Amino acid sequence: MKIQIKELKDNYLEYLKKIKNYSDHTCKAYENDLNQYLQYLDKFKTDLFDNQDFVSFLFEKGLAKSTINRKLTSINNFLEWASKIEDNKSFYKFESLKTERKLPDILTSNYINALINELPIDTPKEIRNKAIVELLYSSGLRVSEVVNLKLNDIKNNKSLRVVGKGRKERILPMTDQAYKIISLWKINSRNEYLKDKNNDYLFLGVRGNQITDREVRRIVKSSTGTFPHNLRHTFATHILDGGADLRVVQELLGHSDPSTTQLYTHVSKKKLQEKYKRTHPRG
Repeated sequence: MKIQIKELKDNYLEYLKKIKNYSDHTCKAYENDLNQYLQYLDKFKTDLFDNQDFVSFLFEKGLAKSTINRKLTSINNFLEWASKIEDNKSFYKFESLKTERKLPDILTSNYINALINELPIDTPKEIRNKAIVELLYSSGLRVSEVVNLKLNDIKNNKSLRVVGKGRKERILPMTDQAYKIISLWKINSRNEYLKDKNNDYLFLGVRGNQITDREVRRIVKSSTGTFPHNLRHTFATHILDGGADLRVVQELLGHSDPSTTQLYTHVSKKKLQEKYKRTHPRG
């Protein structure tokens, strides 16, 4: 039984990578969650689909509710897939734990603009790093979307082709500043990193290969003091604050579920209340 479960897990991870087109970072997170689930099965000598005590098992490890919910989503998705492989066997589906939804940290427009303007571009590495930061804020991309960009995804009309989750394609605009620094990277600096002429990824890592998720996160953290996803949150909030329709923001971010985009309206309302309190004479 253990071999069968391990094979199911390995096949599922291949499915996420090859069919669902999930990033290496996401696949690794799934793998860690599934390994913990297999640890639970082994400890309590229970069946793959007999898992009602798994939540208690996670609570005993002192995990936060938000972390547990992420793991439950991973396990539910795996079990749904595995149940079809196992002749549509029924399984216990976990309900998410109730948590307070934390609003994302948003950088002010003055701060992010000043920060990006001050990023140096004296070396090929600095040009690449600024291009990545500029693009993340310009178009609200996920890290996985940045690392998978190809040279021909950047269009002369200052737009870019992005392949997102589930291999869904969308065409996004970019700012003049983003297009300018990306062009500088492509024309003047990319060759400094290039080892294989057949490599057509836009951004390259230190060894000349496709840049990794981890390297992008490190670049953004060292350049801005924050994380790539916060730049995505900031992009969405600033677009909404500028008057964009929620549906437009949903399309720009590549959200399939409108409720995911709805979070940013709460951020904007909170910001509006803060401005009101600061500026109204009787606030």
